[in-house]
Amino acid sequence: MKSLFLAKRKVPTFCLLPFAFCLLVFNFAACGKIGDPIPPTPRAPLIVEELQVAQQGAELILSFPLKIGKNKPRRIDVYRAVESASDPEGVTVETFSARASLINSIEQIPEKTSTISFRDALDLKSNARNQRYRYAVRLVNQSGQAADFSNYAMIVPLFDLALPPTALKIAQQERQIDVNWAAPAANESGTAPANVAGYNLYRRSGDALVKLNAQPLAEPRFTDRNFAFGAEYQYTVRALSLLPGSVSLATAIESNESAPLAHTPKDTFPPVAPDPVTLASIGGMVSLFWPLNQEPDVAGYNIYRAESDQTPPAQWTKLNTQLHKTASFRDDRVQVGKQYFYQVTAVDVYGNESLRSEVKSETVNP
Repeated sequence: MKSLFLAKRKVPTFCLLPFAFCLLVFNFAACGKIGDPIPPTPRAPLIVEELQVAQQGAELILSFPLKIGKNKPRRIDVYRAVESASDPEGVTVETFSARASLINSIEQIPEKTSTISFRDALDLKSNARNQRYRYAVRLVNQSGQAADFSNYAMIVPLFDLALPPTALKIAQQERQIDVNWAAPAANESGTAPANVAGYNLYRRSGDALVKLNAQPLAEPRFTDRNFAFGAEYQYTVRALSLLPGSVSLATAIESNESAPLAHTPKDTFPPVAPDPVTLASIGGMVSLFWPLNQEPDVAGYNIYRAESDQTPPAQWTKLNTQLHKTASFRDDRVQVGKQYFYQVTAVDVYGNESLRSEVKSETVNP
């Protein structure tokens, strides 16, 4: 009877509510999404943390690495605030925002991670000295959302910066290029004498610009020994100016570049004449021998013959139709018992022919 009573006992309504709620949640979950999808919240671009600034000539050059990921920025905004060099270096974001001006927006964003640079021109003839230039950049994403400012990059420009050197000249030698120039007489600011503590010489080949001197040059000249004949070069030089109170060239500021001087080295320098040339005759022919030239660009040799040592050079017969590659030659177009005179020249890959060797003679033996 007890078990029958339990079977017929009604379950209270309040006990069924949790079950119904769970069933309702289950049914909703099984039927898919409810309502319109919510778009994802736009992700703010990354913050630049390695902004740097340096002076080169009459420009302040900003640079920073930009890592390109899935959130490639739409543009990069560049801000500048000009303040007294004696002002505190630390400022709040609010203070910088109030003082700074947007001076440029970089919209050409590379597809791959790279270093971004921006050049801000200076007026070195103005009287605005002892001022600090404070820069920051911020990235703006594709949704127009701006990130926080980058770190600050600060610099007090040097106004008494030497004008660029002038009058570059080049003298081509066989194994070196001698470059010299005239020192500047004044500074970009109009003051004199020029603030010159040294020089850096650069050579451009294609898109590559290389500084040729490992240490600053004390004199307005340089010898370039690392070059290739036929290559197209452009030489430029920059003066080095010291900061006020400094004696270290490690912190010197480079001037603007000089006017470039184009130069294509041409090899017009013949090899030395082969020496010594020795002759021997047996079997109705004459054999010639000489040491190989030591110049690396020697392409071969010419062998000349005459029947008299008084024959003018232009009337000697060249025995080889093509450059002779080895350091010996056999002349079999001779007559037994007749004396012949010989000379040998070396020719390089540029067609430069050496002077003729010393005249040697031999009588043809049977």
